[in-house]
Amino acid sequence: MADVHLVVRLGSFGDVMLTTGVLASWHDSLGCRFLVITRDEYAPIFYRHPGVEKVIPVKPEALSARGWWDFCNYLKNRYPSMKLIDLHGNLRTFFFKRLWPGKVHSYPKMSMHRRLYAKTGLQFFKNRLLEKNVPQRYASALSLDIPDQFSLTPRIYLQQHEILKSRALIKDHDPDRKTICVHPYATHQAKAWPPEQWKILVRLLQAADLDWIIIGQNNYPLFPNNPRDLTNQTSIRQTGAVISNCQALVTGDSGPMHLATAVGTRVVALFGPTSREWGFYPTGKHDLVIESHLPCRPCSLHGKFIGKCKARCMTLLEPEQVMKAVRKTLY
Repeated sequence: MADVHLVVRLGSFGDVMLTTGVLASWHDSLGCRFLVITRDEYAPIFYRHPGVEKVIPVKPEALSARGWWDFCNYLKNRYPSMKLIDLHGNLRTFFFKRLWPGKVHSYPKMSMHRRLYAKTGLQFFKNRLLEKNVPQRYASALSLDIPDQFSLTPRIYLQQHEILKSRALIKDHDPDRKTICVHPYATHQAKAWPPEQWKILVRLLQAADLDWIIIGQNNYPLFPNNPRDLTNQTSIRQTGAVISNCQALVTGDSGPMHLATAVGTRVVALFGPTSREWGFYPTGKHDLVIESHLPCRPCSLHGKFIGKCKARCMTLLEPEQVMKAVRKTLY
């Protein structure tokens, strides 16, 4: 019988997606299966994953100080002999590991290297960060033999009926035209490309006889009332299914970027305050990253802050430049 381990990665969406290829690799190479501890909203990511025996969802109330204490004690009493693999590395999981009675594995988060590189730009820190991307760092928690980055690409196991159903969401779709999925939103303002630029890009797609569809979650849809704008209309798995029906996704540094890689759709990603050195870049063989080569980049670990520059690294990116990348990845 395969060993079963507890794995904890609470969030965010993109970070959770990046665990999926690692769990598949461990399942294939080591014969392990996993109980995954993650936020309730991310549980569908692991549906039908061959390496995941069960998802233990974390409800919002369990993230309070008392709620987390009770939740950790419940798990300690329920699974006392299991190995615990921490793929999160924050204060909550630090406490969890201190409480855990069994063996614990962690991964090298390299937070200090990232901070020092952001502050100094020194080549030494750059080289160390580029040695392994985030899935490879995750993989080092359980194995010294680290696969190449392409072997650890994210995965989501969609069923055929999910893919077929998603096609009904793409209104007036012409099967003879290539379709570009556009994700024009960002969790953090500094990583957001201005809405006007996204609208110009959509016009360029139309001029090139390419179909398009909008996905994502936002209070202000890019094209309200347009049937091709599916903002706030799709779940995680539905979003993955829609993306799987498209030939490319254009997005910022985001969770859907990794979802596209997981379904085999090519990616054009716009990077601003963050960079490849952080390890979160898309790893599909035809994926492209568009970025401004400014000496102040990267300036933020997560793109949370906009300084006096007003995210110039994003505003400098031109729609024509992105359109050129779309053509390149398609043809």
